[in-house]
Amino acid sequence: MTLNAVPFMEPSQDFIKEGAAEIWEYVNPNHDAHPMHVHLINFQVLNRQPIDVAGYQAAYEKWLDGGRRPADRPVLAHWFTGPPIPPDPDEAGSSKDTVKCYPETVTRILIEDFTPPAETIASIPGSGTELPAAYVHHCHLLEHEDDDLMRPWTIVRADS
Repeated sequence: MTLNAVPFMEPSQDFIKEGAAEIWEYVNPNHDAHPMHVHLINFQVLNRQPIDVAGYQAAYEKWLDGGRRPADRPVLAHWFTGPPIPPDPDEAGSSKDTVKCYPETVTRILIEDFTPPAETIASIPGSGTELPAAYVHHCHLLEHEDDDLMRPWTIVRADS
């Protein structure tokens, strides 16, 4: 199990500018749910959308085997099988740091502000974040973490 077919120990490939907002999509091609946790930030659950897992997975594996050329990456929208589904009632309008990624769906989250805490906390020596700063996102099922269903991501200065 990996995120983006990249083992955890590989260097970060996701560089986000400080203060930026992004929508992340978690594609779950499996038959079980994954509670995905993003370190450092809170987010809003936007929606989930069902996909043709077999079709998307075949295209994605072909892309991997073909060398991961960005221009050839499969367009996820080609495999949607239904409209977006709103967040669950316990998710709507509230900040989260973990989201349930249901089987055979795309789960979208909105991260509105990638600004790490820079202030020193008086009771914690060495606290305060210096950029670039690396964090992780991962599945909260321990066996899945152990099987590399986690990846680092990095916040860089807005002017870099």
